[in-house]
Amino acid sequence: MLSGRAVTLHQRSDSGEHLVEDVASEEAGDEEEAEAAAKVLYQASFQELMPNYLQYDTIIWAVISLVLVLAWGIGLLMLLYLPYKRFVLKKDILSRKLYVTENRIMYKASRPSYLPFMGIVKKEIKVPLHLVVDVIVEQGCLQSAYGLYTFKVESIASGKPAPVDELQFHGVHHPDLLKMVIVICMY
Repeated sequence: MLSGRAVTLHQRSDSGEHLVEDVASEEAGDEEEAEAAAKVLYQASFQELMPNYLQYDTIIWAVISLVLVLAWGIGLLMLLYLPYKRFVLKKDILSRKLYVTENRIMYKASRPSYLPFMGIVKKEIKVPLHLVVDVIVEQGCLQSAYGLYTFKVESIASGKPAPVDELQFHGVHHPDLLKMVIVICMY
């Protein structure tokens, strides 16, 4: 940020709560992380669109399964696996946390493994804002029926000749506001 001060956007959602808050990160462990997370400009939410995203993912899984039932019969096993896949996806969505701070984007999620009884899979991605090249919000035909978007953050990776999708996720609430916060923080 060129001015050296924090930019905060105060907007309210339909329920009346603040969409952008100045809160300190609860999960800051060491000094560097505490300094970086001292000023959270935006905390994204995924729970509002969870039912839509579960239904969207279920429809895609069922269509692929039905095609594979006709082709090889493997789709029947995929249909039997569907309840566990929905359970894992629900746990994943409930654990997602996305923060935009003054100098980075932090995404954290944990979920059970897609193979039963194989433990917990934890995902943590930190993207420095000065390396972000582009922020893309996409919506496909089926996604538009459920009000979902695909959110991508492209950044310059070390040693790569072209930008790469460093962060990509589905089902974020107010993706345009998130994009606006990231673009403002980049400059």
